[in-house]
Amino acid sequence: MSTVEQSGTPALEITASLARRRFGLRGFDTSEARRISRVLRSATSFAMPFEERRLVESARVCDGIMIKLLSVSPEGLQAAAALPAPTLVTGPSHALLEGVGAAYRWPRDFMNEPWSDTELLVRLFRLLESPGFSRNTAVEARVEPLVLLADDDPDLIALVDVTLRGAGITCRTVENGLAALQLARELGPDLILLDIRMPKMNGFEVLETVRRDPGLQRLPVILLTGCDDLTDVMRGAELRADEYLSKPVSPKLLLDRVKRLLSTRACNARRWDRSWPESSGSGERLAGRPDAAAAVEER
Repeated sequence: MSTVEQSGTPALEITASLARRRFGLRGFDTSEARRISRVLRSATSFAMPFEERRLVESARVCDGIMIKLLSVSPEGLQAAAALPAPTLVTGPSHALLEGVGAAYRWPRDFMNEPWSDTELLVRLFRLLESPGFSRNTAVEARVEPLVLLADDDPDLIALVDVTLRGAGITCRTVENGLAALQLARELGPDLILLDIRMPKMNGFEVLETVRRDPGLQRLPVILLTGCDDLTDVMRGAELRADEYLSKPVSPKLLLDRVKRLLSTRACNARRWDRSWPESSGSGERLAGRPDAAAAVEER
């Protein structure tokens, strides 16, 4: 049994939650930063040391921030207290008791020094999974649904963007899977369109991570592929994709499927325009359904 499992939280749950997350580091010396980086790599997440003057900018691109209390200036602590990103502060217990930098008021958690590798992972897991943590504070302010498209085909990107925007649906695009995952966590889209074969992370890897992420797992996902492959369909079904469409996709079919999912599966409990028509059905195959294989065999 691993040391993380002995702490009372399953190691798989922790590593799935921390996978590909970015944590900004401030105030740690070189050896400490290397140690933290090594621990985070064991959970396939990343450490990003930054200068104090870059504190606000770093908070915008990181899932969480780690600060060594006694190595940050009073001005830096004041800026950190206003950050939107959840913050873990480390330091000796006497610093907390003495209220240095009012540390007891604003951090999401405080980790006493010295700390173990296991404690660091558990603390970061709790940091991201605590009820007060929300990555998508702007979601409720949207007046139009937001679709995130991840594809490295410029022609398809242009087609989908024009089609969706013409229907009053905001579209954001990225060209690789890692960027898609990062932007999904930042924006909290209402639906994701994923090409299966992309650089850095393929569509299956992104979908698998999305389904493990408590903040994203209910998002509707449509897989797009240029390959007519039953294996791809079955893999998409296993990962609970909502739709599976082969390229080239007609604009009308794509728009029908997007509208239907937005109307019935909006993860934030809003229901976009219920007057949108249901898919007319044009022979395209679906994934994420028990009859995915049958849909292919009927062709």
